[in-house]
Amino acid sequence: MKQNKSKTIAYVTDIHLGQHLQMDNELGDGKMSYNSNPDEHKENFILILDDIKRRGIKEIIFGGDIGTKDANPWFFDKIKEYHFKLFMVLGNHDTFSTAIQYYNNGFTDGRNEMRYSFEGDHFKCIVLDSSLNIVSNAQLIWLQQQLNTLKKVLLFIHHPILEINTPLDRIGAALKERDELKKILIDSKFDIIIFCGHYHMTDKATEKNIKQITSVAASYQILKESTKIETDQSTFGYMLIQIDDDSIQSNTILLSSFEGNVD
Repeated sequence: MKQNKSKTIAYVTDIHLGQHLQMDNELGDGKMSYNSNPDEHKENFILILDDIKRRGIKEIIFGGDIGTKDANPWFFDKIKEYHFKLFMVLGNHDTFSTAIQYYNNGFTDGRNEMRYSFEGDHFKCIVLDSSLNIVSNAQLIWLQQQLNTLKKVLLFIHHPILEINTPLDRIGAALKERDELKKILIDSKFDIIIFCGHYHMTDKATEKNIKQITSVAASYQILKESTKIETDQSTFGYMLIQIDDDSIQSNTILLSSFEGNVD
């Protein structure tokens, strides 16, 4: 991805195609599960792609969680229909073996994880694979090598690395051994911006040299400030990442199947 002096990229994550959310509210513990529905969230995805195209954006970073294995062909074919350039991040509902059948950007040749990096004029972009709910030791070693740069680092990973004060962070959804990954980032002393999803909520957090931006989900939202797991299925959306020389800005775009753009 060659970065011009000014450009905008769409960051879309957590579409969960084919997965209909079920909440076990009777027990009051907020347990989540999915039933299969081949058409689930397809309309959301089309509305999002239409909105991105309307804004004249050419590049998409997908932050993970396509959905069911059977939804993968439709997902990748739909993006091709819009002629977007795609950069892929894998989530915990994705597998490398499935995604690599439809997506290979040339960076992942000879690997069994969706990890890669690329550089622009002012930033180095690093993609990590947390599809197994953990970042492997091989990736941690590779990351330390990749952080040997004088450029600002944009790190794309499905799971948040910095803690978010929400019930979801405390029920087993958090990235395993994330403190080890965080230590590597802090010890690098480079300015690092993390873009992530997974929690289906917007959040911004900072710790030392790290700034973390968590994106709205393309399927449904989870309420951040709540005593238990509660969802909001009335809105969905994506995020715009605006690059201007060596500065970064992000903007959340909310959509509704009934009302259109509500940002």
